[in-house]
Amino acid sequence: MRSKFIFLFGFSFLLTFYSCSQKKLVSTQINFMQPYCGGARPTPEITADAGKAKPYANKTIIIVSNKGKVDSSKTNAEGLLKISLKTGTYKLFEAWRYYKKATGGLVVNDFDKECIKTEWKKEIKEIIVTKTDIKVSEKNEIIEVCPWNLPCILESHKPPAHE
Repeated sequence: MRSKFIFLFGFSFLLTFYSCSQKKLVSTQINFMQPYCGGARPTPEITADAGKAKPYANKTIIIVSNKGKVDSSKTNAEGLLKISLKTGTYKLFEAWRYYKKATGGLVVNDFDKECIKTEWKKEIKEIIVTKTDIKVSEKNEIIEVCPWNLPCILESHKPPAHE
């Protein structure tokens, strides 16, 4: 009788431990916006296309857990990110933001330091995985801005705007 109790207790403990440590597959679409950056007045079609979200295809996304664990994954050709996550809260970042780099091939010294620090903190999404649910919250849009309109860039480093 006692050995049966120990066996059942051990089995239920292992089952509970196993179910708590299981990962869940999370699929989320990552898109970006890209305004028209040409010099000529855009056609209505170009303006309409600039207002549509586009897949953030084949890009590295950094995943940071609420415990500080960092991982990365790439979106597919359609901008879909598929990752297996344990129960917890996760923030998704563009790689340049997480690694505290500059965007657009520029160097960090080309930007206002306090402003760029604020930009680095902007996560794309937050994912909360519980035992029963997966919740994905949109946080900040990815916007591929025109080179002369980069946020935080120092005036002395701005490229000339198209006239």
